[in-house]
Amino acid sequence: MAPHTSAEKNKNHLHQAWVLQLYKEHERTCWQYGIKLSVPIIEISNSSSTWGSWHPAGKTIKISAKLIELHSWDVVIHLLRHEMAHQVVSEIFSSHDAHGASFHKACEMLGLPREFRGRSGDLPRIMEDLTTRAMRGPHHNLLVKVEKLLALATSGNEHEALLAMEKANALIAKYNIRRLEQHWQSGYDSIIINHRKSRIENYQRKICAILTNHFFVKIILSDLFDAGLCRTHKIIEILGASENVLMASYVYSFLLAQMDSLWRQFQLNHATTGRQKRSYCLGVLDGFAAKLEAQEQKETAGSVASVSGPMPLSVLVCNNDPGLDRFLIQRYPRLSRKKFAAATVHRKEYEAGCRDGRELNLHKGLTHEEGFQGRLLPGQS
Repeated sequence: MAPHTSAEKNKNHLHQAWVLQLYKEHERTCWQYGIKLSVPIIEISNSSSTWGSWHPAGKTIKISAKLIELHSWDVVIHLLRHEMAHQVVSEIFSSHDAHGASFHKACEMLGLPREFRGRSGDLPRIMEDLTTRAMRGPHHNLLVKVEKLLALATSGNEHEALLAMEKANALIAKYNIRRLEQHWQSGYDSIIINHRKSRIENYQRKICAILTNHFFVKIILSDLFDAGLCRTHKIIEILGASENVLMASYVYSFLLAQMDSLWRQFQLNHATTGRQKRSYCLGVLDGFAAKLEAQEQKETAGSVASVSGPMPLSVLVCNNDPGLDRFLIQRYPRLSRKKFAAATVHRKEYEAGCRDGRELNLHKGLTHEEGFQGRLLPGQS
């Protein structure tokens, strides 16, 4: 029998790729947060009870292969940073503090979310999905009211459907204005949209602009390693108050689905090829954005919110939300801005898309979509 089977060779190849990427993540984290640490030995362990560990004597970080197999790379990065916090305690604070004050100070230095600062143990922790977290938040009643309004937007009566969407948008805007004016307690969250592609398409950027301008969230375009395929994908991350992130993620999925549906109907009614799809879809999104802008101007006419001038109300609110600023800096301490060239479009299909986009109403519900289910995440050391 051969000393190494093909399965073992494939496993070794994967582990080598994971270790290499973990070294890159370690280096990137040190650069992002301005922390000088020695380069540790990074190993992939076979543990199924402890996801990660730091061994100061050998300056070694171990990450469980099971963790990488069962969870997204974003979770792996957080677990790596947990172990890096232990490294900070050892190398910078010269302490043996396990999970005390020095450790939590190190976690703050590395922007580690509180849910990843837990003590090692056998008891699992639940990684709740975004819907569960938002519905347990202090403002879950908002989601219930918005969901009821969006359900009305499925009405066959065009006037009734439009009115329901307008009321939903007005409710969201009023909530966010009051949230800042009255300093309501907010929980902040983020969700990653990963299409597993090496680029983000123009229509996806257009949807991101709609979310930023009208749904009270901030968007980060970044990249994320895929441990199964050993390649890096471009991702979209939505950040904001939990209720807003849930709403924005729903709108993103809704618009993607509606673009495909409207395009198929357009193809049936017109002699056109697939090459014009991008032009039509960009038109749909611009038409929908124009509709939202008109609704916002109608709602804010003569109100204090209208003094924002050319700046959309959503952007104004997010720019004046100190909690969101802290959350964003914690997650991305060094951000760079890039400009992207406008897309070339076919005028006929683009204008048809604009007309159809102006007729589009948000509908269905927020909390009944199938999504990421909570998974058991054992503690880490």
